[in-house]
Amino acid sequence: MTTILHLIDTTGPGGAETVFTNLLKELEQTQFHNIVVLRGEGWVADQVRSLGLTPHLIDSKGSFNIDYIKALRQLIISQKVDLIHAHLLGSNVYGALLALICRKPMIATFHGAVDVASGERFLKAKFSLIGWGASTIVCVSKRLQEELADRSPLPTHKLKLIYNGVDPKAFNRTPASGLKKELGLPEDARLVVSIGNVRPAKGYEYLVDAAITMADRDPNVHFVVVGHQKEKLFNKLTEQVAKASKPPNIHWLGFRTDVANILRQADIFLLPSVSEGFSISTVEAMMSGVPVIATRSGGPEEIIMDGVSGILVPVKDPGAIVVAIQKMKDKSKRKRMIVEAKQNAKARFSLQAMLESYKEIYSQLIE
Repeated sequence: MTTILHLIDTTGPGGAETVFTNLLKELEQTQFHNIVVLRGEGWVADQVRSLGLTPHLIDSKGSFNIDYIKALRQLIISQKVDLIHAHLLGSNVYGALLALICRKPMIATFHGAVDVASGERFLKAKFSLIGWGASTIVCVSKRLQEELADRSPLPTHKLKLIYNGVDPKAFNRTPASGLKKELGLPEDARLVVSIGNVRPAKGYEYLVDAAITMADRDPNVHFVVVGHQKEKLFNKLTEQVAKASKPPNIHWLGFRTDVANILRQADIFLLPSVSEGFSISTVEAMMSGVPVIATRSGGPEEIIMDGVSGILVPVKDPGAIVVAIQKMKDKSKRKRMIVEAKQNAKARFSLQAMLESYKEIYSQLIE
């Protein structure tokens, strides 16, 4: 049996973390034996345990943690690991170093521009190490692949595109209800839902501006934001709301476990991001039968065909968001987009397609 060691930087919920746990879930149904190392407790650890796996919790604080490297090396030896698969920049660096020390094949998966942030310390050195140690470097969008090829010393022959996958069954259910009642809204309210943790790349300040404009134009439209709220940025957003002459209709729900149910109650899905490597939530909305408005922030341009399977708008443009929401009032246009988007998402971005692509790489590297 082939044993794979899986590493990821983060412990909380998010797009990369969802892909990480979904991939593990699918791999557990195959011939592969999976060992998971996490940096602490949290949402990811809970998800891993729900799959019947017991994660190894090893702290890796600091930019270069020798004890972490020693512990991982011992685990690779004792568990007879055949292959290392890491996600996000920090784990990719450690995974590549261990691949060199232990002479094991290794896959490094990059999930977005946050992995190639110019402010990252020792970025060139980290990329060089990944370039040496990684056997294959996976990018989750074509734009990210091009950015890595242009802005880093990573060897281009190792770069491979694999789109993140979503399980259609999780989002292809009967319509849900209850959200409007929970929020105290009338049944004819139109819900514009955004899914994603409150962080700078998500561009929620432009959503707030759009909501302020929409409060005057169509007070029946309500914006619903689902995701963890980083206190400093969230406080700025609430200050922005407080300064509006007319209170915008925004409902901040924080982290929720019922995202699929919330999506199925949306009239529109909005992705206001200024930068996206891919966008799992956009694909989830498409599979849920919700019309999508997304910014041209990287990944969405590879997911959405503008005017056909959704509407693409410029980044940092609240006015364009308002216009797109008003366009979505056209019932026949909405229906056409929903049908096209569902078919497209299932064909190109299914969990099964992602799994098969990774399994092919695993087999090639192990052979």
